[in-house]
Order: sequence, then structure tokens, then C-alpha cells
Amino acid sequence: MYVHWVDSSAELPHEGQPVEFLLDGRDVAMDGTYTHQVFRSHWSDYDVGRVRNWRLADAHPDAVQA
Repeated sequence: MYVHWVDSSAELPHEGQPVEFLLDGRDVAMDGTYTHQVFRSHWSDYDVGRVRNWRLADAHPDAVQA
């Protein structure tokens, strides 16, 4: 199943959801969580204004489903 990227200016994930997100000016997705109005990766927190697109992490086509 392919899930489209969502523009962060149009909609944000629910609190605590695992997501993949793309920063402005970058082409490689980062894994993280949306919490307390920021996108959090393993390394840092990113303000919503720096994130152009996101999608639910479990929607990745390579995800293993039990």
C-alpha cells in the first residue's frame, strides 16, 4: 500500500504518532515522532515550519505486518 505524503501546512499528525518526515531543502526522509508540536528524530527536534511533508511511519511499503 502506498500512502501519499501530507503537506505539514495542510495537516499535522496526531500527538505521539510515529512518522516519516522531510525537512525543507532535504530529499531523505527521517524517522521520528510528532509530539508537543514538533517532529522528533533520534537526533533532534524540528519545528513544524521546517518540515514540508510527513506520512505515518507504519505506512511505509517495506513495513512488516504481523
